[in-house]
Amino acid sequence: MKNYDEALRNFLLKLEEREKEHNAMHFSTLEPHKFAVDHGRKFDKIVKYGGGSSVYAFIKKETGGILKPASWRAPEPKQRERGNIFNDNPLEGTDAYGVNYL
Repeated sequence: MKNYDEALRNFLLKLEEREKEHNAMHFSTLEPHKFAVDHGRKFDKIVKYGGGSSVYAFIKKETGGILKPASWRAPEPKQRERGNIFNDNPLEGTDAYGVNYL
């Protein structure tokens, strides 16, 4: 089983790969967004950069659960996990624009 840091790195790589593929198909003249991690105490914030910045997702450090952001500073209050970075497909529960709605 992967450790958290390794799973998080893999998640970020998969996000960037999907971003490149999505742009190649739909927005060939645009540069793909970049993703970075802001580390927190209970959650890591995934930030999407490119022409500005926005919160893409929050990752629950305890479980690896992917949470939809409610704001720049916090995940949605009910903290319903949409996916998990430890899954075989860590991008499950997300799409090119962010975390899926339930």
